[in-house]
Amino acid sequence: MDAAADPLPGLRRVVTGHRADGVAVVKSDGVIPSKEVRESFPGVRVGPLWATGPLPVDDNNDEADGATRKPDGDLGLVMKSGTNVQYTDLAPGASAPAHRTSSLDHNILISGRLILVMEDGSEFLLDKPGDVVVQRGTIHGWRNPGPEWTRWITVLIDAKPAVVNGKVLEAGIA
Repeated sequence: MDAAADPLPGLRRVVTGHRADGVAVVKSDGVIPSKEVRESFPGVRVGPLWATGPLPVDDNNDEADGATRKPDGDLGLVMKSGTNVQYTDLAPGASAPAHRTSSLDHNILISGRLILVMEDGSEFLLDKPGDVVVQRGTIHGWRNPGPEWTRWITVLIDAKPAVVNGKVLEAGIA
């Protein structure tokens, strides 16, 4: 596994908005590079695409770039009372550790192959661009079986913690 450099290019992000006269325009068009998540997670890189504040959002009236907002919830992934859209790049052979967040996550495979690893040890291979996993507050991890880098987009929506048999399931790294 070569986790030193990400061979996948950043994603192009186009953001629309309005001019002062109310006409809809493109406000920005650029490439968002990925960054290493943590040294302790080699081969895991994330690119922030957009995060919102509380819902309903007021982004239609705010010139701030949503990618500059730092998620303030679980594991630095969830935006409290809001949303976070990001992409993740995973090196061949690398794994993202098992974790749980109090969020509803929509994960969409863009390229490569990705294995979803569940708390019970079951594994599910995603190998077609567009494959989707909806995570509902469950402990899960990710592994790239290779041979190439994998990229997926995640839309994280803040949610109440999962509760099973009256027990609140806490967020964290398993």
